[in-house]
Amino acid sequence: LTGTMSVKDNLNLAMLEKNSNYMIVDELKNLTTAQKYKDKLNIKVSYWSQLAQNLSGGNQQKTVIGKWLATEPKIIILDEPTKGIDVGSKSAVHEFMGELVNEGMSIIMISAELPEIMGMCDRVAVVYKGLIRKILDVSETSSEEILSYASGE
Repeated sequence: LTGTMSVKDNLNLAMLEKNSNYMIVDELKNLTTAQKYKDKLNIKVSYWSQLAQNLSGGNQQKTVIGKWLATEPKIIILDEPTKGIDVGSKSAVHEFMGELVNEGMSIIMISAELPEIMGMCDRVAVVYKGLIRKILDVSETSSEEILSYASGE
């Protein structure tokens, strides 16, 4: 997130090449892209020139996710996607992640929150001292087993 840039510009940062012709930014394409992901992620913004740093933590997080979704990836890596955001925004991010998976996207989520991992993931790669200790199917494991591998037992 670039806090001193507008929400619209942040949502288009990864799309500069696609949304420009011969180094001239197509503002209509930028606005269309921004509107699409504002609506899709329910980003609460007062006006397009609003600085991203003035958004709530949840809306900042959704803006970053929207920026990368605009590139239409097949796989997205989300590192602590709900860290520091309120419960309502966290629920909205989880719901949206589920929608992406249902649309065929793969998500690699990095999280230190065990309930989030157990509720959102199909598989978990447990890391201890920088190395993957074990890959487990969430449906066939428990929080205790994950914690035992994560603590080096």
